[in-house]
Amino acid sequence: MRIAFISTILTYPWGGADTLWTSAAEAAVARGDLVLLVISKIAASHARVAALVELGATLLVRPAPEIPTSFLQRAWHKRPWQASRSEVLAAGVRAFEPDLLVFSCGGTYDLSVDPEFADLLKARGTPYRVIANFQYEHPALEEADRQRAREILEAADRVFFVSPRNLEITRLHLQSPLLNADCVHNPLAPALSPPWAPPQPWSLACVARLDPVKGLDLLLPALGAALGDTPGWQLNIYGRGSQRGYLETCARHCELSDRVNFRGFEPDLHQIWAQNHILVSPAVDEGVPMTIPEAMLRGRAVLATRVGGATEWIEHRKNGFICPAPTVDLLSDSLREAWSERLRWQEMGEAAAISARTHYRPDDFKKLLA
Repeated sequence: MRIAFISTILTYPWGGADTLWTSAAEAAVARGDLVLLVISKIAASHARVAALVELGATLLVRPAPEIPTSFLQRAWHKRPWQASRSEVLAAGVRAFEPDLLVFSCGGTYDLSVDPEFADLLKARGTPYRVIANFQYEHPALEEADRQRAREILEAADRVFFVSPRNLEITRLHLQSPLLNADCVHNPLAPALSPPWAPPQPWSLACVARLDPVKGLDLLLPALGAALGDTPGWQLNIYGRGSQRGYLETCARHCELSDRVNFRGFEPDLHQIWAQNHILVSPAVDEGVPMTIPEAMLRGRAVLATRVGGATEWIEHRKNGFICPAPTVDLLSDSLREAWSERLRWQEMGEAAAISARTHYRPDDFKKLLA
């Protein structure tokens, strides 16, 4: 079989979405399939991609967009800038002559941005599958946008969502049952719970790209309102991104500079959770941030907003805390509640590890090839 794996994620670093399609590509190569990888320069530099190429996979590097990625958040349906990318992609796929295409999409409606390529798929009649790694809770969809997205997803052989909530929201957006849809878990590395660090101080952690969609600009004023004058706590932020300078300014404005530590990117998750007691995930929109199950598998409770797949993993007050929506006021309320239960964080973390190991489906990536 000839399978092309195509990623629409062109500017972000390697993440959970990449581990999902890569695991499927590795399984395809292992069973003897011919594989084409159509991915960004960033993803192409990863060691797992190099290993796939060494095993015979063909690599086609996609050029980065010539406009800021945030443009897609404002007007993803306006597409004159897409033409050169579409031509490169279509030409590479035509030459490979695939039997199946697997699209790993950074946003559920990414293929709607590139209708020329969708038309090419329809003309060739090649079966295609879509992985929807992320969903906006409240996108501004005009009827033409909705119709185009509905047609593309309904025509897919399968559509995979990383959380049931993302699937249900998409059904609501498009007013479609999407009977070809299923849910999958991102592959996670095996994990042991590091020892519980002495709470001197209590350490909250954010592990996220420093990007507006991750909600750290909401978390900092919420922390200031909820715990600003309370002694004995700190926030460690692990990640890098375009919002770093703004968030540092925000921490100063909220008078939290002595409480908030920007630790940069830390690849060693065991090291992170050996030093922190609870994960805070204040995302505005999400799929399932891998940081949630990763923290839980390492015996740490999670406070997360009710977006994406958070409620699939977290039971409120049993293994973590659910904030009803990503607003400063509601985050402040949830932080106060979590702080009042801090003597139970270790107990809740132990429950989190048990529930995450029970819930996690490690072989879900095989559904992409079934």
